[in-house]
Amino acid sequence: MLLPLSVITNIVTGLINGPLSKALDGYIKDVELRRRLEAELSRLLMTHMGKALEQEAAIVLAEVNSEHWLTRSWRPVLMLTLLGFIVFVGLGLPLLDAIMGHPVTFKPRWQEIPPEMWDFLGIGTAGYIGGRSLEKIATQVLAGKARK
Repeated sequence: MLLPLSVITNIVTGLINGPLSKALDGYIKDVELRRRLEAELSRLLMTHMGKALEQEAAIVLAEVNSEHWLTRSWRPVLMLTLLGFIVFVGLGLPLLDAIMGHPVTFKPRWQEIPPEMWDFLGIGTAGYIGGRSLEKIATQVLAGKARK
């Protein structure tokens, strides 16, 4: 799953100021050296995470620029399928019961959807939103490089 840059920065800062800082405190007594090491670790972590984001952006761009419809559209198709499943279970089945003549009051069947499906939908939604954001960012970055 893709994370916004602010979240990544908070994670790196939390690691540096938290467990890594405590570990450095235990082994390095020189305050200046410890500060330089923390700064270098922070820089290296941010660089590494930046490279990972660039690679993810490259994957998304490859999908977007693909000649194949399915490669370009798999995320929207997946999300629409999941949404369709939830609408079918929550609305379609109760309406079908009513049409069939069963005296069933409207009772959404959300509880019948397994918790794993809700988790999958949440992760998929976050990934889809993050992927779309990366697509837009990557397009702007590549357009900026093309102008240079």
